[in-house]
Amino acid sequence: MESVTRLSTGISGLDEMLYGGINHGSIVAMVGPPGSGKTLSSLQFLHASLHSGRTCLYISANSSENELVRHSRCYGWDFEPFIKSKQLMLMRIQPVQLTQSEGSMHLVSDYLNKLPRVVKEIKMEVVVIDSITDFLLLCKSEIESRSRLLYLFQILKTNGSIALITVESDVNSDSTRHGVVEYLADGLIVLRRVQSTDLSEIVHVIQVAKMRWDKHMREIRQYDFTDKGIVVYNKYEVMLNDIHVR
Repeated sequence: MESVTRLSTGISGLDEMLYGGINHGSIVAMVGPPGSGKTLSSLQFLHASLHSGRTCLYISANSSENELVRHSRCYGWDFEPFIKSKQLMLMRIQPVQLTQSEGSMHLVSDYLNKLPRVVKEIKMEVVVIDSITDFLLLCKSEIESRSRLLYLFQILKTNGSIALITVESDVNSDSTRHGVVEYLADGLIVLRRVQSTDLSEIVHVIQVAKMRWDKHMREIRQYDFTDKGIVVYNKYEVMLNDIHVR
């Protein structure tokens, strides 16, 4: 198994679980509930990718370029030099917009067409989409969400990009609404919150549930939030005797 083709996630413990990082040309989905660290992990991956010399496109559905740059500085990640050199393009694409017409307010969206178009036109070695959840919610049927996501993934594959996409897990589940992301993505990293039986503590755990064609560790490890980003601990530091998956 060649490790030279792998790109570090910027999270050493996760890289260990992936035997070096994400393989070239792979599309990896990171699934988890709100507050589980999906955006932070994606920015940490972005920072590592830039420092490896890769050109990067980061698309956010919720945060502006200024917000992303400002919040990233809190972790010691300065994206401005990369933006100025055009190695990095930060974009916000709003899934839905509220407009006024004939005295009434209407929701309008061209997100389903715009997101694939942007990814196709701006060819970067690394693409991060945070998140793909609204893209799927705008689809009117399961077959539409499957077809549109497959088309987006085909563009990424044609461009030869390594991609990390985040997606919210469904309520009271570790999976997305239809499971389409889990099926189509090459890799699946699942973030969970577990709670002690006495309700005294919430613990965050991570698992590489899938990595198509690639060797990976399937064990569950604990992770935490620090001033340097996400830290994934060694498996021997995870104490799960008195906790249950939430």
